[in-house]
Amino acid sequence: MAAEEGRSKKKDRKLLLLAAGAILGVVLLVYGSLGEKDAERSEAENPIAVENALDPESYAEEVERRVEAICARVEGAGTVHAVVTLKGGYRAVYAIDSRSSSGGFQNSTVLIGSGSSEEAVLICYENPEISGIGIVCGGGDDPKVREAILSLVAAAFDVKTNKIYIAAG
Repeated sequence: MAAEEGRSKKKDRKLLLLAAGAILGVVLLVYGSLGEKDAERSEAENPIAVENALDPESYAEEVERRVEAICARVEGAGTVHAVVTLKGGYRAVYAIDSRSSSGGFQNSTVLIGSGSSEEAVLICYENPEISGIGIVCGGGDDPKVREAILSLVAAAFDVKTNKIYIAAG
């Protein structure tokens, strides 16, 4: 009799744990879907923030600030002003599925959804390409300062030296 009562208690505990796990799972699903709805609502309420995140002009201004900040640290540079020009805009990068076949590799864009709701899987956006940087600084007439700034900007922003011009200000 005691053995049956022990098995019954173990069975009750297992059922209780199973029920608690199921309830916890449902709560997490509901909570997670509420978070997604809040994020969607926030993007829908503030489309300008999403749009500005991929604005090439904002990117150019940010690069200009960074060029000015790094060049101002070069000894003898003085006051620095920079202008950055871009080639094109942001480039979307989509997921690609590569499969080996007898004729080589076959690449195809990864799609999710079905029918009219099918869309490509976006991985990221690549920054616009910098096509030129103009720098005006107080020490721009000193060959040592010009060389230091030229090398620094070329290395820091992955821009060829023939796309960077430094003038005295």
